[in-house]
Amino acid sequence: MSKRKEIRMRTNKSPDAVCKVCGATRKNSLDLFDIAFTDKHIITICDMCNEQLFNKSLKATCYVNGRVKSQADLQIIRSRP
Repeated sequence: MSKRKEIRMRTNKSPDAVCKVCGATRKNSLDLFDIAFTDKHIITICDMCNEQLFNKSLKATCYVNGRVKSQADLQIIRSRP
């Protein structure tokens, strides 16, 4: 199995940054964030889109944690670092 990549996030300080999702500028946002999924794939999102992403991620996590796990699921869980 390959080494797992880390998802990184930082506050974007650039005055001309624009949200990749909704197009909000620094003037229309409280904050803008850069999310790096890989070294080459970085997106900028505003605070409102970040909140929407958080809520959807939380819903997905609750779904995964709340469902009954099959033997195959348990094997996957045990094999993770």
